[in-house]
Amino acid sequence: MTPLPRYALNLPDGRWAYYLPEPERPPGRRTGLFADGVPLKRLEQLVDPKGNWYAADQHAEQITATYQPAPKTLHFDLNDRSALSQRYPAELSVEEWNERSECDEEYWKLYTRVTEDLPPVEIVYEGPYMPLVGREAPHSGTEPTWRAELPHELTQYPEYRHLFPGHIPGLKDAVAAHIKEMARVQYCFVDHQGFSGVYVSLKVPFDEPRTRFVPDTGRNGQPKKTGRTVRVLVDRRLQLPVPSAVYGPNYETALAEWKAQVEFWTAQVTAAGVAACSACEGTGFVPHGSLDHQAQPKT
Repeated sequence: MTPLPRYALNLPDGRWAYYLPEPERPPGRRTGLFADGVPLKRLEQLVDPKGNWYAADQHAEQITATYQPAPKTLHFDLNDRSALSQRYPAELSVEEWNERSECDEEYWKLYTRVTEDLPPVEIVYEGPYMPLVGREAPHSGTEPTWRAELPHELTQYPEYRHLFPGHIPGLKDAVAAHIKEMARVQYCFVDHQGFSGVYVSLKVPFDEPRTRFVPDTGRNGQPKKTGRTVRVLVDRRLQLPVPSAVYGPNYETALAEWKAQVEFWTAQVTAAGVAACSACEGTGFVPHGSLDHQAQPKT
């Protein structure tokens, strides 16, 4: 048996493909590959330039390969009987041949190798094989990009990338893009002024609408009696420690976490965008004097 990767690719045409490179030390010349006894066919060179993927019409339980070992050398026979002598005997063992032929090139001319064929060797690549069903790679602009840690034998098959561990990059930018479309957001920056994450500033109104008069100005900057009434808004700032990427055991799991992350961080901005409390002047706390009219807690 051999510890080859156990992947079975479900190809678009319905066939199943198996990664079957030569073993590191093959027992001979490979003469056949079989899926449950049915011969496998090598994938087209355009699909698999290295020729290590083989296809079958069915999902196999067992893959076998047959190898023909090189013939075994039995001895060496003298092919020129006129040279028969003590120096050149009629037959040499393998050990004698190795010893003498290194010192005298005549042996290569005078002797013929006598061999016998060895029986074929079968290697079993036992299952089960993990079936991998492909899909189109995530479309740029409509789906987050998936960067998978693919086994080297699958680097030419992006349609199976979504099944392996990896990460979706660009979460900060994606969250910032959503936040910029939200109401009351004034500014939104990624990694702003040394902060790693998303910086957000909002302009929110009071729960009890307030306005102020803004006079027009003359040419020299002097205020005029005319002007306009504008709403009074409160500034709020958020520093959201959004991670740069989402990691997962596969694309589907990571994509679900990606969506949850976007929802979580935008919810923080929604919560921060509520109207400012008039009682506390939008500072986030209620001044002491404003509690005088309220019932005090029992002691």
